[in-house]
Order: sequence, then structure tokens, then C-alpha cells
Amino acid sequence: MNSPSPDAVPSDAAAQSSTVPAGAAADVAAPGPVVPPSGPPAPAAGPGTPPRTDAPAAGTAASAGTGDPHVPVSLRVAAGWSWRLLVIGVAIYILMIVIGRVRVVVIPVIAGLLVSALIYPTAMRLRRHGVPKLVSSFVTVFGFLILVAGAGVGVGFNAANEFPSLSDQVSQGVEQVRDYLRDGPLHLSQSQLDDLTNDITRTLANNRGRLVSGVLSGATVAAEVLTGILLTLFATFFFVHDGDRIWDWIVTRFPPGTEERVRGAGKEAWATVTGYIRGTMFVALVDAIGITIGLLVVGVPLVAPLALLTFLGGFIPIVGATVAGVAAILVTLVSNGLVPALVILGVVLAVQQIEGHLLQPLVMRRAVRLHPLAIVVSLSAGGVLAGIPGAVAAVPFVAVVNRVASYLARSGK
Repeated sequence: MNSPSPDAVPSDAAAQSSTVPAGAAADVAAPGPVVPPSGPPAPAAGPGTPPRTDAPAAGTAASAGTGDPHVPVSLRVAAGWSWRLLVIGVAIYILMIVIGRVRVVVIPVIAGLLVSALIYPTAMRLRRHGVPKLVSSFVTVFGFLILVAGAGVGVGFNAANEFPSLSDQVSQGVEQVRDYLRDGPLHLSQSQLDDLTNDITRTLANNRGRLVSGVLSGATVAAEVLTGILLTLFATFFFVHDGDRIWDWIVTRFPPGTEERVRGAGKEAWATVTGYIRGTMFVALVDAIGITIGLLVVGVPLVAPLALLTFLGGFIPIVGATVAGVAAILVTLVSNGLVPALVILGVVLAVQQIEGHLLQPLVMRRAVRLHPLAIVVSLSAGGVLAGIPGAVAAVPFVAVVNRVASYLARSGK
């Protein structure tokens, strides 16, 4: 009988060896030192044992390997936020520089937008009554211009008529202030009062050159203001006449899939601007009426200019009414004396309390929806960046950004 060849393998063994995976064969072929597990042995898997879920996923291992293992995750997240915020800050700074360079154009456009938000409902009302679009735009814009110019001319004539008597009242008021400083709690001597008067006169004489240069710079500012007024008129007219076409053109600049979101955000922004400008005008009108009544009762001169100043100051929240009230108190102190000035101080405080506790919560909070701290910070930033126009436009700008962001967050975009 022939002995079996050493190469001969039984058929069942060959079948078993053919089913072993290549990787498993490699592991078996290259045995290494066996490292015992550091923890307790895992129980044997039975038919009812669920699969282990504590093994790290492939995506997790890959994402963990992308960072430095020696740097904490919180530090990496903070660094990512930091450079992104730095990029946004640099972009905003560059944008502010560009706006500052062309502020003669930007400020009138913003002013035209605010004015058009105020008078646009009037134009729409005329169009609903059958007035042509072009005619309604002309009537609305130039009617507003005539109203503002008439108020300015009336205030100017009132001030010119009161200046002759005002000089005598100012002289009497100055004498009353001198008497109070001499006979009041301060008990200043006549020599001290004379020294104070001489110091004021000397200061004015020494700064005569600065005053002249200020007048020249004021002429330059007047030219810029005139240019800005003309640009504001043009911008207001086209916003009222072609505002819908301008907005449609802006919307079409965005990708087609975002048209609905852009239109929704635009409606929210326009509702915020219109609500803000109407509410501010109402609050400013109430402030002007209240302080005007107090000035008339006390008999203070320059009532019309002070009323106009109070009305215009109402368009700068918190700060404007305070500055206008201080001006009214100073004019009363110089022209009528200390006691009438204290009366006007009480009137100003009462009007501001009514504004802060009644008008602002009922009228402005629905339109602005900003915390008082956010209003003060935006006013400060706007004033530093662009002066009085920046302070006027800061609050509606921040309110628009806040409302648009809230709309996008609600819509899930």
C-alpha cells in the first residue's frame, strides 16, 4: 500500500482553510507578544447579549486626530471664535472708514430713508384716491418740505422780534446772578466777581483766532449741510416714488432660493423703521408741547426756538430731550432769574418722567424692542462715529438688525 503524500490534505480540512479571511490568516501567520488586558475580562457574548457601544466611532477618531492632543478642546474653540470675531471686527472697521469718507452722501441717503418712512403712507393714501403716482410723490415730498421750511421761517421771525427785549432781560438776569453769587450761600466779594468777569473777557479775547477759524469752518459745514439737504430731497423723492422698484432690484441681486427670506427680512426692517420714526415723532411732539406750555406760563423769551429745539432733540432718544431741557433752563436762568429756572427744571423733569414711564413703554417699545442699555451704547457709538447724524440713525439701525436677526432665527434660516 502506498503511503499518503505529505502534500495531500483531507477535503474537509481544505474547505475549512479556504473560508479563513486573508486578514485573519495574516494575523495568525504573524503572532506577536500577547499583552494581557488591563481591566477585568469582558464577559462572553451570549445569544442575548447586546453588542458593545463603548467603542469609538470612526468619524470621532478621525475628528479627534485633527487637533493637537496637548491643546484643550475649549482653547481650540475659543481660538476659532477669536479669529472669526477679529475678521468681522476688521471688516466693520473698514466699512466705517469708507462710510466716513463718503459721509456727505451716506448721511443724506439715510436721512431720506427715514423721512420717506414718515411720509410714504401719505403718498399711498393719495394713490388710493386716484392721484397719479408721480403727482402723489411730488405733493407728498414738497408738502413736507414746505411744512418744515415754514416752521423754520416762523421760528426765525419769532427770534428776531424777541431779540430787542431779550437783551434787556439778559442784562437783568446777569445782574440777578451776580447778586445771588454775592448775597447767596457763596458770599463772593465784589473783587472776586470782577476777577471772574475779567477772566471770561480775557479768555474770549485770547481765543479770538479760534473763534474766527470756527466761523470759517462753520461756513464749510454750512455748505456741506446745504449739499446734504439737496441730496436728502432727491433721495426722499425717489424712495417715495420708486421705492418698490428699488427694493425689487435689490432682491434680485440675491440667489433665487433666498428671495422669500430676503423679502421677509425686508418687510420686518421696513416695519421697524416706520414704527420707530412715527413713534419718535409722536414722543418728540408731546415733549415739545409740554415744555412750551411751561415756558409760556413762566414768560420765558424765545419760546418758539426752544420748542423747535425740544422737538428736534426728541429724535435722539434719552440724550436729545435732556440737552433741550438744559438749554431751556439756561435761557430761563439768564432771562428770568433763579426761581423761574427752577420752575422750568420741574417742568422738564415732569415731561421726561412722562416720556420715560408712559410714552416709551407704550409707543416705542413695540417698534424698537431694545433694552435701554443697548440704546445708550448705540447712541454713544453712533455719536462717536458720525456725530449727531450718527446718533440719530444709530437706534433705528440697531433695532433693524435686531428684528431681522430675530426673524431669521424664527424662520430657522
